[in-house]
Amino acid sequence: MMMTAEARRQARILVVEDDAGVARMLHISLTAAGFDSFEARNGREALDVLRQEAVDAVILDLVLPDSLGGVVLDWLRRPPPHYAPAWVVISALAPSEVVRRHGELGENFFSKPFDPWELIRRLNDLLQRREPEPRGGQAS
Repeated sequence: MMMTAEARRQARILVVEDDAGVARMLHISLTAAGFDSFEARNGREALDVLRQEAVDAVILDLVLPDSLGGVVLDWLRRPPPHYAPAWVVISALAPSEVVRRHGELGENFFSKPFDPWELIRRLNDLLQRREPEPRGGQAS
């Protein structure tokens, strides 16, 4: 079942991507699909946002200028009860290298280049299965 347009409008998506062209393409695609998206250009910015604000999902590029993509992924994978947004990983790294460095990511991994509409379908699936999170800042 797809999310309603109203639910998508309310879903906040953090895009963690240093490539301006990819970030813009994702913003345009997410906006067209009815999501509210905003971005962080590196891992430190992403961690700051995740510690201070509630987001519904994260699109994470693993290779970032500050080399903190893996740290952000580890934060996202922490077990409950911490605040846990849905997430997908995008990367130009070979899938075998991603598995070697970070373990199996399954359907949450998209190799660059990727189909943004397929990524949005995956986000819809992930968000459908999540428990609603309270809005507002999250301490960690």
